[in-house]
Amino acid sequence: MGFELQDFKKDVVEASNSVPVVIDFWAEWCGPCRQLTPVLEKLANEAGDRWKLVKINTDRNPDLAVQFNVRGIPSVKMVYQRQVIAEFTGAQPEHQVRQWLKQHLPEGGEDDSGEGLNKIKMLLGEGKRDEARYFISEQVDEDSSDQLKAWYAMLLLPGHIEKSEKWIDQIEERSDYSIQIEALETIKHLKSIEEGAAIEGNNEEALNAYRRGVGALFEEKFEDAIQQFIQTLQIDRELDDDGARKACVACFTMLSEHHPLTVQYRRQFSMSLY
Repeated sequence: MGFELQDFKKDVVEASNSVPVVIDFWAEWCGPCRQLTPVLEKLANEAGDRWKLVKINTDRNPDLAVQFNVRGIPSVKMVYQRQVIAEFTGAQPEHQVRQWLKQHLPEGGEDDSGEGLNKIKMLLGEGKRDEARYFISEQVDEDSSDQLKAWYAMLLLPGHIEKSEKWIDQIEERSDYSIQIEALETIKHLKSIEEGAAIEGNNEEALNAYRRGVGALFEEKFEDAIQQFIQTLQIDRELDDDGARKACVACFTMLSEHHPLTVQYRRQFSMSLY
């Protein structure tokens, strides 16, 4: 099956009125694109009519790249009813792309209540994390779906690690939620640093930024934490076994793709990796 863009109005704009359209912005010279594109094509073939993949070569369509605010490739955008509803930048392994699709495809996944999760996403999109946590706490129980438990576990972080771990431990399809599991492990490690554990590394500038990030994280000053972790990443990526990268990913996972801070800093983070 061919996925290359033929007619933007027909392939993307009009098609998105009925099904989500996943756009893969790529270029022939881009190594990470060559890693991601086969994954997207495989999943699109599996999906049937559930969603549609459209590949857009940015060298041939620079105007569309500008229109979609593409600043790094590969860049993936999900368009539904003529609106971008989700996106990510950079090559991702198959299991992460599957999870991204599960979380963002309209009326998809294993919702207990699609309406309830849509409200949670709306609250997070407005930066109202405390309200989202309270709302979901009124719905989640041991019989809830893995999806709802994973959302709640992330909303409990970073302040309630043990409670978060309790909900993560109840997830049955653990391979589908490896990102959340890794985020929890990262937060546990950062908590040990806050409590005085040593950090592997000797670059003082990076160490100081990393420690400031850890302190800000557990004060729930998330923007300060992300800024400090990105600064650490730019100075010394090897510090604490790639700790700053893992910390940024954990922050974005806790906040969700919908949170304004994730939207604001995800691109800067991705650019800092290369």
